[in-house]
Amino acid sequence: MGEMVTYRYYVGRLNMFEDQYETAEANLDYALCHCHKAAIGNKRKILNYLLPVKLLRGRLPTKLLLEKYSLYEFIPLVEGIRKGDLRTFSDGLLKYQDLFIRRGTYLLLEKCKTVCYRNLFKRVYAIMGKQHLPLEDVAKSFKWLGMPIDLDEVECILANLIFRGFVRGYISHSKRILVLSKK
Repeated sequence: MGEMVTYRYYVGRLNMFEDQYETAEANLDYALCHCHKAAIGNKRKILNYLLPVKLLRGRLPTKLLLEKYSLYEFIPLVEGIRKGDLRTFSDGLLKYQDLFIRRGTYLLLEKCKTVCYRNLFKRVYAIMGKQHLPLEDVAKSFKWLGMPIDLDEVECILANLIFRGFVRGYISHSKRILVLSKK
């Protein structure tokens, strides 16, 4: 069984580096579930690669799991994604940048910023409670986070989120409004 766990761990890592995230998650999940319960170090190694894949897919771990395996470097990233707080996410990514680069997960974690954007827009939508969101209001949320950006950048971020399927709706460029689907 140990050989199979090792094999699936390395295949999962390979899948992750080849941007095959669904397969990577399945292989790394298998390795984690079948790893010996006393092998805490091995579970930590598996989680170092499984967590970024799950974060990108929008699945957030609990703080208890991160503390149990001493994966404190992921705490600000998870908190930032959960709250849609780009400042916390970016600060955490910057603080542990060297560690993530050594592991080879930095670029994957950088991609997780889109999930953080999505959650920020969800919060803006919840606060506004309207299907039509002026881009100025979205830009104000970035300014409130201490990361002011212009309307063109907001529109670009939203266009990417719509394209990737994170947000359902369209942007009225002439009126500078995001029109969200009712579903």
